[in-house]
Amino acid sequence: MLSKVFLPSGKTCLGRGPYILIFVVLHVIYLTVAFQLDEMPTLFLLSFLLFTYIKININAQRARDSGLKGRYVVIPSLIIYLASAVLGYFFGEDCTSLGVKIGNGFDLLVFFIFLLAPGQQKTMR
Repeated sequence: MLSKVFLPSGKTCLGRGPYILIFVVLHVIYLTVAFQLDEMPTLFLLSFLLFTYIKININAQRARDSGLKGRYVVIPSLIIYLASAVLGYFFGEDCTSLGVKIGNGFDLLVFFIFLLAPGQQKTMR
């Protein structure tokens, strides 16, 4: 299962249960690491980029399981996360800035949409 998270193929799908587990564990690990790397900006940036990469990959895999194409999740996610990083850079990096609110809001919205999305139905032949 870990190989699917780090090196997904174009057809990899992720069911609802593993998606929830990976999403929660990923955020707990990231928040733990992020608060420890607060004084090392280079390592913090690398951990943030890895976190974003994994998060976009699991969202794309869950979208494929729901019957969508992965690019319908990847492209808007990249735009929103890039915009929130730019807004966070220009308007402050604290937790009350507009960039952090937009990024976290989008993250929760996508999580709840994929939490409620049905999985692909398998037909018997």
